[in-house]
Amino acid sequence: MKSTSTAKVLSLLLLLLPSATGCVGVQADPQEKKKRPNVLMVMTDDQWLESMRIMSRTRNLLGDEGVTFDRYHPSTPLCCPSRSTYLSGQFAHNNGVRHNSAPQGGYDKLDEKKTLPVWMQKAGYVTSHIGKYPNGYGRKDPKHVPPGWDEWRGSVDPTTYQMWGYKLNENGKLRTYGKPDEEDPELYQTDVYRDKGVDFIKRKAEEDKPFFLSLAFLAPHGENQKVLSEKSKPNADGAPRPAPRHKGEFADEKLPENPAYNETDMRDKPRFLMSRPKLDRETTERITESYRGRLESLLAVDEAVEKLMSTLKSTGQLDNTYVLFTADNGFFFGEHRVPTGKFLPHGASGQVPMLLRGPGIAAGQHSKELTSNADLAATITDIGGADPDRALDGRSLLPYGRDPRKRSDRPVLQEIAEGARRTPASGPGHGKPPAAGPPNDDTSAGRAAGAGDLDQDGDASPPAASQGKQNRKGPRKARSVAYEAIRADRYLYIRYVTGARELYDLATDPHELTSRHNDPDYAKARTFLDRRLDRLQGCTGEECREEIPQAPEPG
Repeated sequence: MKSTSTAKVLSLLLLLLPSATGCVGVQADPQEKKKRPNVLMVMTDDQWLESMRIMSRTRNLLGDEGVTFDRYHPSTPLCCPSRSTYLSGQFAHNNGVRHNSAPQGGYDKLDEKKTLPVWMQKAGYVTSHIGKYPNGYGRKDPKHVPPGWDEWRGSVDPTTYQMWGYKLNENGKLRTYGKPDEEDPELYQTDVYRDKGVDFIKRKAEEDKPFFLSLAFLAPHGENQKVLSEKSKPNADGAPRPAPRHKGEFADEKLPENPAYNETDMRDKPRFLMSRPKLDRETTERITESYRGRLESLLAVDEAVEKLMSTLKSTGQLDNTYVLFTADNGFFFGEHRVPTGKFLPHGASGQVPMLLRGPGIAAGQHSKELTSNADLAATITDIGGADPDRALDGRSLLPYGRDPRKRSDRPVLQEIAEGARRTPASGPGHGKPPAAGPPNDDTSAGRAAGAGDLDQDGDASPPAASQGKQNRKGPRKARSVAYEAIRADRYLYIRYVTGARELYDLATDPHELTSRHNDPDYAKARTFLDRRLDRLQGCTGEECREEIPQAPEPG
């Protein structure tokens, strides 16, 4: 009897053990229940590097709590190609989007089935996009929802370029917010995008699946001049209208001091730049007004970043979210006598802000590593453990965020229009005009830039008066200024399809005042860069990420 009683007690204890053990196990290993990190990607439009000085909230919340990449460059300094590289992880010569519109570019050129949201969705992320998408989205089918996005609130072109009266495709249903000529504070585009982002975070924070939120603001890009001229008073300087609460905040702001502004000696520059006249008083006034208005439009973006971050914190998601902040390209304000625009690889348009915050990322540090928008898709898929179904040309920024002192010798490619081909503009070491490109290669984009249109945004470009006066006595056919360029170590080397060249030693000439392409002391450096650019121009995948030897010093 005694043994029977003992057996019953043991049996009872064994029945209780799994329950007790289970309770202890859950408490001992909470990481098993922790979901993978979220991703918040914030992108502005036409934001130049110097403008970050007025975005104190963004600098404090992301820069002071994360890493600022000081040498970050868009591979193509133009809206649609730059955003297509972000989505595809490939340079323009590989993804085929080389310009803002057909035949060389536009949204329809992008293979939307092989993009970042598709990969993140397959990896188990809830995905959402709010705001601008590559140029041309919605023109053919405004109700089309690109693959990979669980929640879609994309702006429909051409209304994308209106701070009021813009149309969103909200998961297949079209909704217009306000009227272009009625400045309703409740419907200001930046604020509406902000609130939709906040709502998404609040809803998804309660779910088990991680989220990927892509939020693309229009500011500080200009508005659709055609609509404004018909419905309202357009800004003669091309700047977007700021939020009503921010009007006049920078009414007395002066242009920053920059030796490249209205550059005195242009004899070292290619003909299309050399032929530009000095900026007169009227043009300078327009540039200043444009600068002020665009700065004012960024104040709402700065507030939006603060609201998004506070929402992440209040929902308990901040410590488990990577936040990336950048722009598609920069903008000219009189540097090298260019009054407005982008397109070119020079620092004004070819270098933009890039900040990264998240788990394991160093706080308050700066990275000097050469980086590019081709790295965005690689970084985000690395965060999410996603598997791209194509070779990515970029690499993850996480190792450089975790250790900002880490450096490599990988160069960065910049290319545009017919310069974004898999074949070099000319042979190694030669400065002669190249042989004709492919017979079906359109040159209109490069020629338009050569004629002075460095905005390339159609009705959303600044008024013609903002382009300044031209040193031309009569009509002549402009030559293309499409190019391919390489940034390596201390150098920026630009190779135009016409045969023109520029070579800057940024270690001694950060403002690009003196091109050294014909300087005998830089002959070895130029030959080296020519050969490296030949290889980089046709690269795919791993080839694009290869490190190179250090470029020769001058002398």
